[in-house]
Amino acid sequence: MIKWLQRQSAAVRGCFAFGYCAIYYGFHFLSGVFSLDTVTTVLVTVFPILYGAATQLLFDPLLTKSPRQTFRLLALPVVLLCAVLLLIQLETLICIAVLLPIFMALGWCGQWVMRAVLRKALVDATSNTLNVSLLLLPVFAVPLFGQFEFPQAQMRVMTQIAVEAPQDVVWANTIEISEIQPEERVWTFSHNILGTPRPIDAVLVGDVRKLRWTGGIVFEEHLTAVESNTSMAWDFVFNAPETLVAFDPHIAPQGGIVNMQSGSYHLTSLPNGVTLLTLETNYSIRTPVNTYLAIWGEVFLQDFHHAVLSVIKTRSEKG
Repeated sequence: MIKWLQRQSAAVRGCFAFGYCAIYYGFHFLSGVFSLDTVTTVLVTVFPILYGAATQLLFDPLLTKSPRQTFRLLALPVVLLCAVLLLIQLETLICIAVLLPIFMALGWCGQWVMRAVLRKALVDATSNTLNVSLLLLPVFAVPLFGQFEFPQAQMRVMTQIAVEAPQDVVWANTIEISEIQPEERVWTFSHNILGTPRPIDAVLVGDVRKLRWTGGIVFEEHLTAVESNTSMAWDFVFNAPETLVAFDPHIAPQGGIVNMQSGSYHLTSLPNGVTLLTLETNYSIRTPVNTYLAIWGEVFLQDFHHAVLSVIKTRSEKG
């Protein structure tokens, strides 16, 4: 079959590549055979490299095309699959924006590795055994990578804003946040471009802050330390993780890949009646690509912090 495919047009081989990615995605994510954390890790790291190598063999086994031409043939099926997954709402735009760049980069690496191997004549480019083995390797990579313990990175994201209002006024608008109105929202890349859920309100019930976000998201902040008009700290609690699918249907907020841990507000009095308001969020990630994902974590949390702090600032300065 592989040799037959190699004799077909680029369109036919592109359809095969599209189907291969779709079948791999569907088997692992929709079958529930393996843990989502393991599947996600392999899909983001191992599968793109093997996919890049396999498509190099499929589209250009004799190295007659330029790397750019082969990469376009590699990328198009993946982009089309992402569009389909968005259309049928199996993935969110957030997931696609985060995962597509790293997928393409690793696929390009896999392509170049295979080109180097072919150039050195270390393999028979027409070998069915080689092609089929490459196509099957991602399946075996999932249970294999499930045994690995990847390094954990502890992350802290902090945002500050100066509010021209006394501490007690800022505190009153911080400890509880009534429903945020459309005209109070500020523009952010995450919310306005990627469509990430926005905060709606935060209601204090005893020592628990109950938060609502758009997209039906609900979670809690269990207060661990409170100093009136000065600071409060909390641990995140997700009693209804199923409501968080608006972010990512495959990654739990306190799972093996991401663990949202704690947060805090700090109020500091500055001269001339100004209050410095600081919002901090702590979380950890455990993947082979921690540095890359930490960049996105900074983007998303800075945008969320800015969205909330701007509302507190506007309301406090209005008195």
